[in-house]
Amino acid sequence: MKSSIRKIGNSKGVIIPPAFLSEFNLDKDSRIDIELSNDGILIKPVNNPRGDWEKKFMTAIESEKNSDGDLFEGLSNEFDNEEWTW
Repeated sequence: MKSSIRKIGNSKGVIIPPAFLSEFNLDKDSRIDIELSNDGILIKPVNNPRGDWEKKFMTAIESEKNSDGDLFEGLSNEFDNEEWTW
């Protein structure tokens, strides 16, 4: 896809197509890294390790609604087994 450089205030910018943004779950407030490479300019999303937590929580809530059992079954660890008193 081709785009052009545009004036934005005292700077210049490039319009990124919505399909590209949605591919990496980016929006107007997303942080990105910009690097120079031999072939041009590389734009990458900043790694946000908790960026999809809300989506995962909503998925878990929906799974619980459709579940017959305990979602936490089998997730205990040594601390849970030895330190907690139930």
